[in-house]
Amino acid sequence: MRKLTTLTIAGLLLTAGLSTPAWAAAPDAPTNVQISWAGDKVRVTWEDNGTPNRVGPNYTGTTYVAAAPAAEAPNEVLLDASVFRDSAQVRVSVRSVGPGRELSADAFSPVFDSHKVSSPWLRNAVALSTTSVQLSIMQDAFEDPNPSDPLDKPAGELLKATVTGPSAGQQTETLIPGGTQVANVPVRAGVTTIKLSGSNEWGAGPARDHQIVQVGSVGISTAFPTRSDWSGFELKSTLRTTYCACTGKPVGEPIGFEIQSRPNKSAPWKKVLGSEVTPGETFTSWPGAAGGQEYRIWVPATTGLFRDEAIWLTPPVSTSAKYVQRYAAIYTSQFEPPSAPVGATVRLNVAVAPGLPMQAGLERWDGKKWVYTRAVQLDATGKASIPIRASGRGTTTKYRITTPAVKVKGLPVIYTTGPSFKLTVR
Repeated sequence: MRKLTTLTIAGLLLTAGLSTPAWAAAPDAPTNVQISWAGDKVRVTWEDNGTPNRVGPNYTGTTYVAAAPAAEAPNEVLLDASVFRDSAQVRVSVRSVGPGRELSADAFSPVFDSHKVSSPWLRNAVALSTTSVQLSIMQDAFEDPNPSDPLDKPAGELLKATVTGPSAGQQTETLIPGGTQVANVPVRAGVTTIKLSGSNEWGAGPARDHQIVQVGSVGISTAFPTRSDWSGFELKSTLRTTYCACTGKPVGEPIGFEIQSRPNKSAPWKKVLGSEVTPGETFTSWPGAAGGQEYRIWVPATTGLFRDEAIWLTPPVSTSAKYVQRYAAIYTSQFEPPSAPVGATVRLNVAVAPGLPMQAGLERWDGKKWVYTRAVQLDATGKASIPIRASGRGTTTKYRITTPAVKVKGLPVIYTTGPSFKLTVR
């Protein structure tokens, strides 16, 4: 059966040194040597007088044998691209072999180049989300020494981003058109590694520095309160970064964070405060005076950390939204003095935040329940000082201040009851 011959680089033989007997006449050289692509193989065809042949690449006068079809075989071989080394000038040589193993002169194909792609490298990378990383790609300029040669493939150059992780054995590939400068690569949420490489019809380019992205993750440990007074609340939090175990422990570079708020689920988030912290260290924040709203901790994407010839980054992450109810802060609520003889005048002093001209209320405990006693009008700073005549000789009565539900800049402050205080009448 006649069949095509496919040879790889492992089959190359140098023809230099092969001898031809002095008495043997060399056969006629083949003619019409043509080359083309057949899938990922180089097809070589020629015409001859039905002789065996030797076929292979020729570099500046040196020919290597990659295929040796017999006389009865068709005048066609398929050569693997790996047969050809990276070269600016290469031809395919076809020789005829005579009865005494004498070789004809070389018959050459058109000249072509077998340059591999210029290896890409990463200028930067940033995580757009937990499932997408944007790569900024650079590649050395390449000038084709043989434009439009028979084996040129204008669309043959490809970049590839290979994503490994987060689980063992998980790997995906994203193909990127050659010449692309910015590409978004899908990744699985979690700790992953991205390896950038380049290839063309002649194979993969060599590895180089800055082709790897280590995608880490950030964990946020915190607990927002359910409710707080107007003045604000203390929030203790910790951020922790995790990278692939294959990298070892990463440099503990500070990372930024923000505490954000919004009045409702349809409103955009706004920054309340922000800073930088070292991963693993607990930090304390104080979201200040405000009405009730939703809060979260937001950690933006980090990038720009070059270590071990790779780019280290983490995607943006946040805690879930937590609504914190706010009530008025009643700083002062007392009689001055707290003990007085019957008929004497005492002053009811009140100070409340938010500082609004609201109408508060004074309530007393009758032994079973709180009973409304009178209105307490606060001034624009939330304060009042009201003279009251002491009555009920020989009594000690508990009182408290209440404030109505109000809105401050559109945010609610709920109805509030203050701590109890006493007045003793002698």
